[in-house]
Amino acid sequence: MPGTDNQRPNVLCFVSDQHRADHIGCAGNPLIQTPNMDRLAESGVRFERTYVHHPICSPSRATMWTGLSVRAHRMRANGMSLDPCLPTIGSALAEAGYRTHGVGKFHLTPFVTRNGADLNTLKPEEWPETRQMWFNGRIGQLPIPYYGLQSAHLVCGHGDWFWGEYRNWLLHEMPEVVAAIEQHKKEKGEGWQTTFRSYVPAELHHSHWIADHVIDFLREQSNTQQPFFCWCSFPDPHHPYHAPDPYFSMYDPADMPTPTRREGELADLPPHFSRVQNEQYRVVGMPTPLNRWYDTTPTIMARTYAMVSNMDANIGRVLDALDSLGMRENTLVVYLSDHGDMMGDHWLQQKGPFHFDGLIRVPFIWRWPGHVPAGRVYHGVASLLDFAPTILDLCGVPIPVHPDAEKPLHPNAPPPWPGHSLRSLLEGGDANERESAFVDHDDDASGLRLRTLVTERYRLTWYVGQPYGELFDLQEDPQELRNLWNDPNYRAVRSDLTAELLDQVCMSDYSLPRMLGGA
Repeated sequence: MPGTDNQRPNVLCFVSDQHRADHIGCAGNPLIQTPNMDRLAESGVRFERTYVHHPICSPSRATMWTGLSVRAHRMRANGMSLDPCLPTIGSALAEAGYRTHGVGKFHLTPFVTRNGADLNTLKPEEWPETRQMWFNGRIGQLPIPYYGLQSAHLVCGHGDWFWGEYRNWLLHEMPEVVAAIEQHKKEKGEGWQTTFRSYVPAELHHSHWIADHVIDFLREQSNTQQPFFCWCSFPDPHHPYHAPDPYFSMYDPADMPTPTRREGELADLPPHFSRVQNEQYRVVGMPTPLNRWYDTTPTIMARTYAMVSNMDANIGRVLDALDSLGMRENTLVVYLSDHGDMMGDHWLQQKGPFHFDGLIRVPFIWRWPGHVPAGRVYHGVASLLDFAPTILDLCGVPIPVHPDAEKPLHPNAPPPWPGHSLRSLLEGGDANERESAFVDHDDDASGLRLRTLVTERYRLTWYVGQPYGELFDLQEDPQELRNLWNDPNYRAVRSDLTAELLDQVCMSDYSLPRMLGGA
């Protein structure tokens, strides 16, 4: 069988950016068209309640790659670089004999250099995903190996504002399209708050380009017996809300569902929820008073659906190639996203210190024919902390620790990674070590530090150093419309959940290094 080595599975990860869990057909959304994600779920296991460990791009992706908590990998915000000395799933699999490859968005280093920095004084290899470095030609490809990837093709940015190898390719193929984009940017600005039809035709769009390069890689691997790990990472459906035709016109804003919110709910939430409605709040570096979004939310949602459907079509192209090359049966396929988008819920948009369901819950689908039961939906709690240990477990690769490390002195010593392998669940079992998910978030734009615990029934958010917080009974109030933090009837619940949250904070501390000897 092509691409096999002692029946170790190939691994193909489809990764999206800012895709919330209910924007997918198989999750019960009656409007959005995602036939290829749906067919993955029909032939695999879909996790209904998977929560991010951090609701911002780079920290969440660093957790995917390293299996570590935010405090462990120390990439606590965008604009930081993941320590290249840390082992990753890519490096662990490469050392175990896998061919490792990635295409698309990585976001493991900053997109923008330090303010006022002289580019001539910066080392390109330390800023490999930075826009200025690509635009002035100091970087033409990612340094290899890249966090364990033996080859990689980069797409950075969002909407029509992109850079990397994809932009260089498009500049060669259709320079007039790039010129039109640059002119639009001069006239309209970066366009972060806009919804628009992409200047790039669908067959040249970055989602199509990413799929093309992944298909090329699959064809190369089909002629070998070496197992592979491939990271297929789409920048969509992250804002700005754009799509090429025919997807741009696929959904009518008038058909979009009403956001989850109620009049007066902001008064029952911590003060920053009301403050950001009228004041500028810097989300991802852009000033955004959130009350400007109210009238445009239906259009934003329609264009987001369009982006998801465009991405889904290209996922289908990759899956079809996998089938035609005879690699379907021995390829583990995973679909996941780094975080969601508020989409007008609770009077909020995009992301920030808002740990509602729309932001922290994401799609999570696993398929491996003959090993993972088809059509199963798991309704318990899972975390993206569980992604990396599950990948390595299914591939028969141990979690990477120092080769000379001593074995733990006690069976209750902390594991090297805080997540749990989902292998038993994926193979049809019911037992899961995880009873709750922990979300860690330091928000520099607001100065807030949030720690959230999600259990089967409750969601508690603790604000460090503040007298307020959030507590929702998800059984009685699944839409999170009634904050029970100050409700005396829930005082004991709040106390118990706070103690459990403290356990989760401690359990996710950096525990990877092992003792190399005695004292």
